[in-house]
Amino acid sequence: MTGKISKSVKNFILVILLVILYFVIANLIFGYICPSMIFVGLPCPACGLTRAGILFFTGNFLASLRIHPLFLPSFAYIAYVIILHVKWPHKLNSGYMTIINIMLLFVVIVLYIYRMVILFPHTTPMVINENSVLHNIINLINMRRG
Repeated sequence: MTGKISKSVKNFILVILLVILYFVIANLIFGYICPSMIFVGLPCPACGLTRAGILFFTGNFLASLRIHPLFLPSFAYIAYVIILHVKWPHKLNSGYMTIINIMLLFVVIVLYIYRMVILFPHTTPMVINENSVLHNIINLINMRRG
């Protein structure tokens, strides 16, 4: 059991380090870390989670809630899944986890639609990246036509 926990912890740390490396490189090159903002120029349903997390962990709880109201539930869910993975991996494939995942997906979609209707495109983080790859391709095509 200890060997399994040790391997899980090593894998978790490796994933965290790779995510941090991606964040740094993507931010340096594109100014965003979200692949949706980089390539399409539109916010994804998770847009603002990183900023909300930073705000939450620096004590700015209300600002965190404003940036993305699902940060705390997302953080709790990820912690729960990690604990399940380490302690009771057989429960990850159970019916109740499927129900939880479907419910969370529904909440994420409803919140995303709400945020796109109410906040887009004038309130951070729900803005357009006009320097995205897609916008640049469209601009190149339009320049060639004109």
